[in-house]
Amino acid sequence: MIEAMEVLLKHWGEQLRLNGESGGMGSPMATIMEWGGCAPRGTPGSRVILGAGAGPDAVAQEIAAALSEIGRQGEQGDRLMRLAGLRYGDDPAPTWLMQLHLLGMESRAKQTYYDQVHRLHEQLLEVLVERADARKWLTAGRGVLPQSLLKVASKLRRVG
Repeated sequence: MIEAMEVLLKHWGEQLRLNGESGGMGSPMATIMEWGGCAPRGTPGSRVILGAGAGPDAVAQEIAAALSEIGRQGEQGDRLMRLAGLRYGDDPAPTWLMQLHLLGMESRAKQTYYDQVHRLHEQLLEVLVERADARKWLTAGRGVLPQSLLKVASKLRRVG
């Protein structure tokens, strides 16, 4: 296993569970139902919408895009994408044996499972590096220094 990829995938799974796959604002009809009419206007103060439909953060979105790209690489890629969903998207995650079963793998060896996880990490790292090289838009908060997702992963590891 690649520790940085494990951290990123755990973060992606947490964001997926907390915020879903995409953000969104409530519909006008939902507002009417919630307030029993139009929502009050003119209330002073900020309107913080984060945590209430804002969706996953940029790192989680990048991981999701990379996983989608892996999933489009054929049957093996699709299996790895489903493995990511099972291992990191569910809380609690199914046992390793159940994950192998749900992936349609006949082997029941624990090493086979960890080989698949390692393959997922390798593929994810490769795709993330390709995406970062192709765009070069990931920048640090201060200045214009390039910041890789691996650096973000090391920060997430220290925080979480």
